[in-house]
Amino acid sequence: MKSIDRRYLLLTRSILFTGLCSLLLHISCNDKVKAEFTVANNTNRRIDSLSIEPNGNLTGKFIILEPNETVQYKADMTGSAKTDGSYQLSYKLNSSTFQRHFGYYSNGYPSEGVTKIDIQSDTVIITYTTDNSYN
Repeated sequence: MKSIDRRYLLLTRSILFTGLCSLLLHISCNDKVKAEFTVANNTNRRIDSLSIEPNGNLTGKFIILEPNETVQYKADMTGSAKTDGSYQLSYKLNSSTFQRHFGYYSNGYPSEGVTKIDIQSDTVIITYTTDNSYN
């Protein structure tokens, strides 16, 4: 009778261990990494094809900003290599394309909270915050 109890105990432990490992793997794989930005169009023209990507990977979303419009933008970094790098802002304004590298991330994770980007007709002002809320 004791040998059956030992086998049952070993089987139960094996099932619990496998379940725990599966749960931890599932939780770690669903950890989404997003860099957060507030983008303001402070021009009197429409901004087209705006995107913000880590290391200039142009695989993200493109948005349009109307004059004096402000939006929240999240760049998905979940599949990015776990390296250090910067972001690339690109957009079209007045039929011209603009690109700018800025910021810093480490090991595939954003270094800042919400980065505020103010696009003006002749410049771009970038402000870095440690706050993770869109205010």
